[in-house]
Amino acid sequence: MGREKIRKLNDVHDIPTITKWSTRTKAIVGGSIATVVVAVIIVAVVPPVVLLSQKQASTVTSTQASTVISIYWCLDTLTSDSSNVYIGTLMNGATYFSTTSSQPFVAYGQGLSLTSSSSQYMTIATPFVDLTYKSFTIETWIFSSAAYSGDSGIFGQCECSSCSNQCLYLLVRGTSLYAGFTLNDISGSSTLAANLWYHVAFVYNYDTKQQILYLNGVQDAIKSSASPYQGVNGSINIGSTLVFTIRNYFNGYIDNVKLTTRAKTANEILTAATLAGYYSFDSPSPYNDNGPNGANGTQNGAVIVSGYVNQAIRFTGSSSYFYAYGFFQVGYAVYASKPFSVALWINPASMTSSTIVQFSWSLTSSRCHNLMGLWSNTGINGQIVVQGWAWPIIIGPFISTGTWTHVSVTYSFTNGLTLYVNGTLFGSTGSVAFSNSGYITYLQLGYMYSCTSNSITNNGYQGSVDEVYIYSREITQAEVSALASV
Repeated sequence: MGREKIRKLNDVHDIPTITKWSTRTKAIVGGSIATVVVAVIIVAVVPPVVLLSQKQASTVTSTQASTVISIYWCLDTLTSDSSNVYIGTLMNGATYFSTTSSQPFVAYGQGLSLTSSSSQYMTIATPFVDLTYKSFTIETWIFSSAAYSGDSGIFGQCECSSCSNQCLYLLVRGTSLYAGFTLNDISGSSTLAANLWYHVAFVYNYDTKQQILYLNGVQDAIKSSASPYQGVNGSINIGSTLVFTIRNYFNGYIDNVKLTTRAKTANEILTAATLAGYYSFDSPSPYNDNGPNGANGTQNGAVIVSGYVNQAIRFTGSSSYFYAYGFFQVGYAVYASKPFSVALWINPASMTSSTIVQFSWSLTSSRCHNLMGLWSNTGINGQIVVQGWAWPIIIGPFISTGTWTHVSVTYSFTNGLTLYVNGTLFGSTGSVAFSNSGYITYLQLGYMYSCTSNSITNNGYQGSVDEVYIYSREITQAEVSALASV
C-alpha cells in the first residue's frame, strides 16, 4: 500500500507542496566549462539498509487574520496574470523574447524583453493591489544584456516618490540588489553580472518588521525595525521603478513575476530558485512536474502502480521509459561542473544490470549520460552504481527486489559525486569535473538510449520509481535525510 503524503508547505528544508502546478516557470544559473579528470572507483559491499512533493496560478486565500492574494505573471506573450484579473499594458514598444536550447534557462516559453534607453516596461493600473501595512513577497527572474550600472528597475508601486514609506521599489543599484519604501531601504551584498539569469526575491514581514533580499534562493541581506509600506494607490510596474522622482528602467529580460501578500519562508524561496523538477507520479496528472518549473513529462510503455508514497511509475524493461525536458544544470547539460542533485525511491522487480537515470540533450541522438543504474553479475543480487563523466564511479550497497530504497546523488566540483542510500552517506568520488553538452537536457528514467558508458549497462530497468527530485544545487545531508524520511 502507498503511504499518504504528509508533508505540507514550509516543511523541513525545501521539500515542496504536493499541489500540482499547471503552468510553466523557468530557472537558471551561470557557469563555466571545466576539464575532465581520471576515474576514481569506490567499491564496497554492505547489507541493505531498510528504512522506512508549477507554475502557480493567481489565488485568493481567506484566513481569520487577513486575505492572502497571490498573483503570477508568466509573461509568455501575455500581459495578464494567470487568473486574468491583473492585466498589464506594454509601454513604449516593450516586447517578448523566446528561449533557445542552449540558454541556461528552462527552454520553452517567452519573457519580457526591455530596452532601458527606450523607457520600456509593463504597467498594471487596475485593480489596485493593496500592500499597505501587510507582509508580502516579490519574486522574479532577471537577465541584463549589458553590464549593470546606475539603477535598473525591476518592480515598483508608488503613491508619492518623495514621501517616506509611500513608494515601493525592487531594483539593481550599481551591481547589487536594492529595495525599500523610500527612506526605508535595504541593499544587497552580492554582485550581479551581465548575461546571467538570477532569481531575485524581496520579502517584507509585517509581523517581524523585517525586509529581506534573496539572490538565487540565498539570503543576500536583512534589515530589522523596518516600517511597513504605506502607499494607498499606484500602478504596479514591471521593469520600471520610481526613486525620489527619478524613473529607472531595466535593460534585458524579466520573467515569471510573482506577488504574494504574505512573507514567504527562506525554504520556499530556495525551492522556487533551485528545485528544477519534482515528479510524484500521483493521479490525476501522474507525469506532471509538481515543482515550480512545470517541466511536465511523457512516458512510453510504463504504468502507474502503488508507490512508496501514494503512486509510482513502473518500468517493464526495454522500450519502457519516462522523459521530461528543461534541465539546464545537471550532468551533461548547458554548463560543465555545476552543482546538481537527484533523489528518488526505487523498487527493483529484477536485478538485471540496467540504467535507471539518464540525461540527454536530444530525443533523436545517443549523446547522453548514464548517471545511475544497477549492476549484477548473477542476475540475483544487485548493487546501485553511480557514474560521473570520464567514469569516476561509486559502487553502492546490495539492494533487494520488492523493497523500496531511497537513493540520492549529489554533485559539485569540490566534492565530486556523493551517494546516499536511505538517507545515509555511502561514499564519494572526491573532486571531479563533469563535462557538458552545451544544451538544455532531458531527464530520462528507465533507459531510452545506449549512451557511451563504462560501468552502467545500457539496458532497460525493470521496477518502480517514485518521488523524483532534481535540484540545481548540491543538497545537504540533512535535506537528503528529510527526503528519505517521508
